[in-house]
Amino acid sequence: MKKFIVKEETDLKTFIAKSLNITKNKAKHIVDTKNVFVNNKRVWISSHKLKKGDIVEISYVLEPVKWSIGNSIIYEDDFIIAVQKPPFLESDNKKGSVEDLLRQFKKDKKIKAIHRLDRETSGVLLFGKNIKIFEKFKELWHRKEVYKVYLSISHGEASFKKKVVNIPVEKKYAKSIFYVKEISKGFTLFEVEIKTGRKHQIRIHSAKIRYPVVGDKIYGLKKMDNPVLKNVKRHMLHAYKLKFIHPYTKKEIRLTATVFSDFLNFGKLVKLL
Repeated sequence: MKKFIVKEETDLKTFIAKSLNITKNKAKHIVDTKNVFVNNKRVWISSHKLKKGDIVEISYVLEPVKWSIGNSIIYEDDFIIAVQKPPFLESDNKKGSVEDLLRQFKKDKKIKAIHRLDRETSGVLLFGKNIKIFEKFKELWHRKEVYKVYLSISHGEASFKKKVVNIPVEKKYAKSIFYVKEISKGFTLFEVEIKTGRKHQIRIHSAKIRYPVVGDKIYGLKKMDNPVLKNVKRHMLHAYKLKFIHPYTKKEIRLTATVFSDFLNFGKLVKLL
């Protein structure tokens, strides 16, 4: 975490560029990651006007993701491949996405992501080895025949053991079931089963029940003065388990992905893991 005091009025991008001795383009990129705080509030508008005396804190670090596609395959058969996706990589459709890296590693351009995880979300990500297999597995998702469980760390100590949340997301039916695993130091570790797969569903539902996910830059806390929280680079959400009946082999497949070091370290820090 780098901390600076503003000595003259300027915009955020210019201030960061000058303070870190980098280009304005790189400064804008840092602001875009939403890891910049002004007077304890998260700011992601590069043209934000700063006043003399404002305190700017930057928790973003320019560092590559330490991850190997070859070491992250947790299941493979003649039809599908399951990968343990790291945070900060797109699932598919972009150069450098997990799908792109897996195609390169397997030397097979037919591989296609069956579902998606948000860029910051880690965990189990499933791929079909060709379009026919992809379509077959998509039917499982459409018929809601896939058991999906996430781990999340949220602000607040939950006052319940289980909560069923039926709150529409973008005017569409959405259902999540929250199970409390651990409570400690003002935080809760949830195991969340989702019955639907709406965009940002768990993060939205968490915020709606007043237990926002730690590190959530959209639905999470708007103001924070805890330096530990400011150093959390992404939302603490992990796609933990997938379970389904394989449409080709007819066997039950159970896939589990261990949490990444940042999730584990924060969980240990607040005595949840």
